[in-house]
Amino acid sequence: MTATKAQIKHLRDLHRRKEREEAGTFLVEGVRLVRDALASSSPMEGFYYTEAAAADPAVVELVTLAQKRTPDVYRLSARDMDAVSDTTTAQGVLAEFRQHHPAIDSVLRAGEEESVLVALDGVADPGNLGSIIRSADWFGVQGVFVGHQSVDLYNPKVVRSTMGSIFHLPVVPDVDLLAVLSRARAMGYTVYGADAAGEMHFDRMSFARKSVLVLGNEAWGLSDAVKGLTDVRVAIRRYGAAESLNVGVACGILLSGLHRLIE
Repeated sequence: MTATKAQIKHLRDLHRRKEREEAGTFLVEGVRLVRDALASSSPMEGFYYTEAAAADPAVVELVTLAQKRTPDVYRLSARDMDAVSDTTTAQGVLAEFRQHHPAIDSVLRAGEEESVLVALDGVADPGNLGSIIRSADWFGVQGVFVGHQSVDLYNPKVVRSTMGSIFHLPVVPDVDLLAVLSRARAMGYTVYGADAAGEMHFDRMSFARKSVLVLGNEAWGLSDAVKGLTDVRVAIRRYGAAESLNVGVACGILLSGLHRLIE
């Protein structure tokens, strides 16, 4: 089937947060990301591809998989694909999936001996949010909480930057971070705040077996309210002259240390 003008307009609208929230869906673009999405349990609303892309056996395989999931498989012209694509060079494949908002209590692990979580306080850059989710996936984190003031989880640049990790672990978007951290502490988690002025260097401490690592905004770090709910503020030792460390890089360093130094 060929996509209608109304469908093409809908796809273009999904580049705006308001439209994504109203529809409850988001776009996944590119062969690798769409493959990861199709391998997940995420409900798919529609699949779109160009005739030129279908010359690639990998795309033919995706079309076949998509047809098993939904009857809503459509062809787009190259021009229309460019119009709805968020990338400079479109690969000719995109899909619309339902947003997934895991329950907070399904991520906070009551009674478990070991649980490592990440919480984000105002992370504003899409690439940084995607990188953090990807690092969390790499280090086996059980879940990620994205606070109200952070960039939208389903921003196309965020989705692309996760490299598929958004489909591998629970990520709870748009949460009241203060309420989540308070609940985590009540359930026996120790809350660690990443802070350049922190009182403890991460490589000189042991982390609790139930830990929440909180990372703040790229420019001003953790908010005062969130700092007030941390048990320990953790710093990464600086050896050179750089003024600051990228929050995505800091996340990877701290998660590596957290697993290595856990009690």
